[in-house]
Amino acid sequence: MRLAWSFFNRDASIALSYRIAFVTQFVVNLAVVALLFYVGKTLGPQGIPQLAMYGGSFLAYSLIGVALADCVVISLVSFATQIREAQTTGTLEATLIAPVSLSAILIYSSIWNYFLSGVRFAFYLTTGVLLFGVHLGHANLVAALVIFLLTICSFMGVGMMWAAIVLLVKRGESVIAVAGYVILVSTGVFFPVKMLPGWVQHVSALIPLTPALDAMRLALLQGTSLFQLWPEVLKLILFAAVLLSAGLFGFNAAVTVARKTGSLTQY
Repeated sequence: MRLAWSFFNRDASIALSYRIAFVTQFVVNLAVVALLFYVGKTLGPQGIPQLAMYGGSFLAYSLIGVALADCVVISLVSFATQIREAQTTGTLEATLIAPVSLSAILIYSSIWNYFLSGVRFAFYLTTGVLLFGVHLGHANLVAALVIFLLTICSFMGVGMMWAAIVLLVKRGESVIAVAGYVILVSTGVFFPVKMLPGWVQHVSALIPLTPALDAMRLALLQGTSLFQLWPEVLKLILFAAVLLSAGLFGFNAAVTVARKTGSLTQY
């Protein structure tokens, strides 16, 4: 825990030292909420029929989608970015000889990013409630927190698998960008999955963000309990267990291969 706190404190100090950049991200978040609000107004009072089970508000629906997708983006890019920076700065080999596994260091180094993602999640919702009239009076916060943590664990595994690929092939930003767009479009971040073609719906069922968004919206907008959300929660538990295990195994295997081939210092 002391090592995890050291990483968190270091990264927080660095982030907060760049005050303009730190504040600007929240200004951008506010602009996104305003944009979603006016898109909802453009749709008119009839809205989208498929949103009825979530309360009918496009703003509330899409706001939760964007807020939760934020932590997914962190998972997809954070680990790989750390590996790439360590490769280009020549610190990767020094990190590998530390008495802590590289996978543990990656996780510790991402704690601040995930914490900040949680802060942005709360900021999105608070802004929606205070400035744009989003109603969260019946929100089940315990269920929402469990879903948030399970979502992070699921995509943490995906992020570690991507970091393993970066460790071996060095580059690949375009691939992860395409994967990110596929996830955002097919999982219902901005509009219901039921509006998409049938084959896309089948793809979305294989992505953990789909049940995560469904459960998070029901928990926050309808106050649905964890017991009632058990089918979605079980899916997320299975996703988290499989993907996190695969991510750790894949990353450690990539480190072993890179050591044997002597490619750790290549970038």
